[in-house]
Amino acid sequence: MADNTTTRNLADILSNIDSPKEMEKFFKHPKVTDAHKDFISYYRSLPSVTELTDTEIIEKSGIEKSYYYQIFKGTRHPSRDKILRLCIAAGLSVRETTRALELSECATLYPKNRRDIIITVGLNQKAHVMDINLLLDRYGEEALS
Repeated sequence: MADNTTTRNLADILSNIDSPKEMEKFFKHPKVTDAHKDFISYYRSLPSVTELTDTEIIEKSGIEKSYYYQIFKGTRHPSRDKILRLCIAAGLSVRETTRALELSECATLYPKNRRDIIITVGLNQKAHVMDINLLLDRYGEEALS
């Protein structure tokens, strides 16, 4: 198995696998699958999230307290904007945010979408939700709800 485990390199390796035995070997590669099957377990496992209390995340995200707890109890399915607010509140990278969106079954940040470009730049700057919303407003885009 190659040392470089980017998705593209893994896809290249996979394109040459033609037997179940080779496929099983590929499955065992630690970068092929991750242990997180949902947003909640993934989000809670991230170091930048574990460094914060629930109260800090609620405050930084601007998500209503009871709604926040419903998300993490699994009784509410958060919207894409709520996932983004949680990711921004924890200071997640674009890559971590992308994975969180995927696990939430939400659209990932699209580099041809003006609003998503602004959000991505905000993530890269480790900006706060309010700052990103101000930037979105400045460019005539809808704020994170």
